[in-house]
Amino acid sequence: MSAAAVALTVISTAIVLTLLGAALSLRRSARELRLLVEEMSDHASTVIGEAEDTIARARGELQRVDDLVGSAEAITETVGSASRVAHAVLAAPLIKILAFGTGTARAGRRMRGPIR
Repeated sequence: MSAAAVALTVISTAIVLTLLGAALSLRRSARELRLLVEEMSDHASTVIGEAEDTIARARGELQRVDDLVGSAEAITETVGSASRVAHAVLAAPLIKILAFGTGTARAGRRMRGPIR
């Protein structure tokens, strides 16, 4: 064997060993990456489950708030109706009573005459 053949064999062997080392390192990195993906998938599943629970609770609370707003609107409408009815029923008689009281007081003052 010539020196060139020996050098070529040594260089080829070094290249093959380097490529083998790189392949083993890649395999180890791929295994670690797979484990990391599985861990993140489990964690994501947990977070998504918790988010779904939170959304369901929020949806229930929104329904309660909607019911409360509906009740408040109904109460407001009832109070408004009662106020309009009370105004319609009491306004005219109250004005007449006040006018009668004012007229009576004025008549009383005229009948007594000026105070000396």
